[in-house]
Amino acid sequence: MLSELLQLDIYRFFLIFARIGAAMLLLPGISGPLVTVRVRLLLGLAISLVLMPALAPHLPAMPTNPAGLFKALACEAMVGFFLGSVISFVMSTLNIAGTIIGFMTGLTNAFSFDPIAEQQSALLTGFLTNIGLLAVFSTDLHHLMFRAVAESYGLFRPGDTLPLGDFAETLAHLLTQTFRLGLQFAAPLVVFGLVFYTGLGLLSRLVPQLQVFFVGMPVQVLIGMMMMAASLGTVIALFLRQFEDTLLPFLPPG
Repeated sequence: MLSELLQLDIYRFFLIFARIGAAMLLLPGISGPLVTVRVRLLLGLAISLVLMPALAPHLPAMPTNPAGLFKALACEAMVGFFLGSVISFVMSTLNIAGTIIGFMTGLTNAFSFDPIAEQQSALLTGFLTNIGLLAVFSTDLHHLMFRAVAESYGLFRPGDTLPLGDFAETLAHLLTQTFRLGLQFAAPLVVFGLVFYTGLGLLSRLVPQLQVFFVGMPVQVLIGMMMMAASLGTVIALFLRQFEDTLLPFLPPG
């Protein structure tokens, strides 16, 4: 009897950990390379252990064959990857905006490390994503990430058939919304870039002897940085609202 109880608890624990651990692989600020694998593992195990008393009675019974066990774990991991992907897509809004702004200000060739994309990216992209990540943690919106993962058991019950079509539709819609918002965040710089490059082209035609790009590059960088600094507060505020609005549907009302 004791052996069966231990096996049942271990099964339930790893069933919870499959979803939590998969989400931890993609959650911003936690999945970055600056956070060691040991810390992510311990955090996932700790959260699974805390959730186990509340979730264990609602978990399905252990399958009678290894195939059923692997299927259950794979389904839970897929739900975790879906939730982590949703949050990652929201964070990529600033990545898109930073890339566009980098092109418009002429700073595309200045590279820095981006903890969200986990690679070298344009300087302004890394700056915006770092500011956005700092804003999420300083306003305690990172609690919504953990709550969304914990409350997901009410939406996607273990053992039920996964709504893969809804998963794909949600991610596709979120990807479209992410690109649209990223372009809107960078809209003032896009307008400036179009006007500035048009003026440089006309100036080059009127004064062919003038090195227009040599003269215009400092002006482009200066004006672009001033415009970005003026709109940075609004961009981060809108990003935080988008972050919250995206995660609220995964939480219970009230």
